[in-house]
Amino acid sequence: MDDEIAKMERMYATSVDDAMPDHYFRYQYAVHFIRPGDILLDAACGSGFGTHYMAAHSACTLAVGVDKSEHGLDWAVHHFFSHKTVYCQTDLSGSFHEELPLPSYDVIICFETVEHMKDDQSFIRKLYQCLNKGGVLLISAPNENVIPHLKNPYFLHGVNPHHYRHYRPEELRSLLVKHGFHIQQAVTQDNETYEIVPGRDDGFTIIYVATK
Repeated sequence: MDDEIAKMERMYATSVDDAMPDHYFRYQYAVHFIRPGDILLDAACGSGFGTHYMAAHSACTLAVGVDKSEHGLDWAVHHFFSHKTVYCQTDLSGSFHEELPLPSYDVIICFETVEHMKDDQSFIRKLYQCLNKGGVLLISAPNENVIPHLKNPYFLHGVNPHHYRHYRPEELRSLLVKHGFHIQQAVTQDNETYEIVPGRDDGFTIIYVATK
């Protein structure tokens, strides 16, 4: 756990006030795409802050958070459990769609996760399979143009050992389109304030809203 915290790969908040601002703004943005009655999947939910936030601030029926970290999910159950949340342990790099509590979802949230997947093609294909027709995917990844994968200024040797790659905006967009998604919106996060900025792709994080 100490390694996760030191490298900012998993956030262990206990309330909204404890959340790192980049995480908070992403989940705040996601709430706008959740419709009444939706069932949503938070892919790589970590310690559950975002899953809980979306459940509490939307009219969804259920928010399912999945992650491979047993400690993260224990934290989620302890700090971020409600009658609208379910947490499930699964490895998203495997055949996770067969292990989910429900076979399909209206909204899938996948923030800062695809860069962790060795086989990103297979991962995106599985997300597509889990999404209902007309459903919405919100996905984010580090922007290669701002934080180069092999020259990461936040790591001593220039590489985040938990990441396989970062993405240029056109690379992430092409990956999604290749597997059937339709891009609806592109936004970024400001490099200083972390706030969501519509219509731009020059921030440290790329965020796409896509539909099936």
